[in-house]
Amino acid sequence: MICVIVFSSGLSGPAPTPGSTAPLSDIYMIDDFEDGTYDTNPIWWKFDNIKLQIVNNTAYQYGEPAVIKETGKYSLNIAGSARDWYAGGMGTYIAKKGVDLSKYNTFSFDVFGNGPGSGTINIELVDDDKGNWQVEQDSKGVPLYDDKFVYSQIVDWRGWKKIQVPLADFNLVNPGRGDGVLDLSQRNGGGGLLTLQLIFIAPKQVGSLKYNIDNVALIKK
Repeated sequence: MICVIVFSSGLSGPAPTPGSTAPLSDIYMIDDFEDGTYDTNPIWWKFDNIKLQIVNNTAYQYGEPAVIKETGKYSLNIAGSARDWYAGGMGTYIAKKGVDLSKYNTFSFDVFGNGPGSGTINIELVDDDKGNWQVEQDSKGVPLYDDKFVYSQIVDWRGWKKIQVPLADFNLVNPGRGDGVLDLSQRNGGGGLLTLQLIFIAPKQVGSLKYNIDNVALIKK
């Protein structure tokens, strides 16, 4: 497998949005796409050779039975073409005032694969080490003061499958910029987890990829 680390210029994020101070459940849903869109609540940005489309799940009814039951009406279809493995990606700004995510220890999402050769998804998390709720980057798109952690997931199955990745399995890819610890807490006024990006890698150096995602979440296990 070819592991491609991509530093995107779309990471800075908007001003922090207000959140609830109510206790959080053991599942923090980032997006289940049941509103039929990917550009409101939350807003996902996309970049390079990726096409995103909300699709009805009636056409995607095979895979793990438990996952099929929880996918709901809609999921997000991702398709793209790559040169030199990389196709593109999407991302969203996570941090909200008063929403401390430190209780969560696992990243979870449902992925609909199209068999061997579906592609690879790099999951990228950036936490707030500077304490200013923003991600400043250098000219190559590398966060200057915050940590960036990555986990690569090969998609080589058919149908729906739940992927749950302990945060401890993510790897730091910009050492020396932040404190080297993936910290989701908002102590000392920082934003905790600032951004999530999904980077899409083709199975061949020049080729295409296609899969669906749903129920993007942080969970406590």
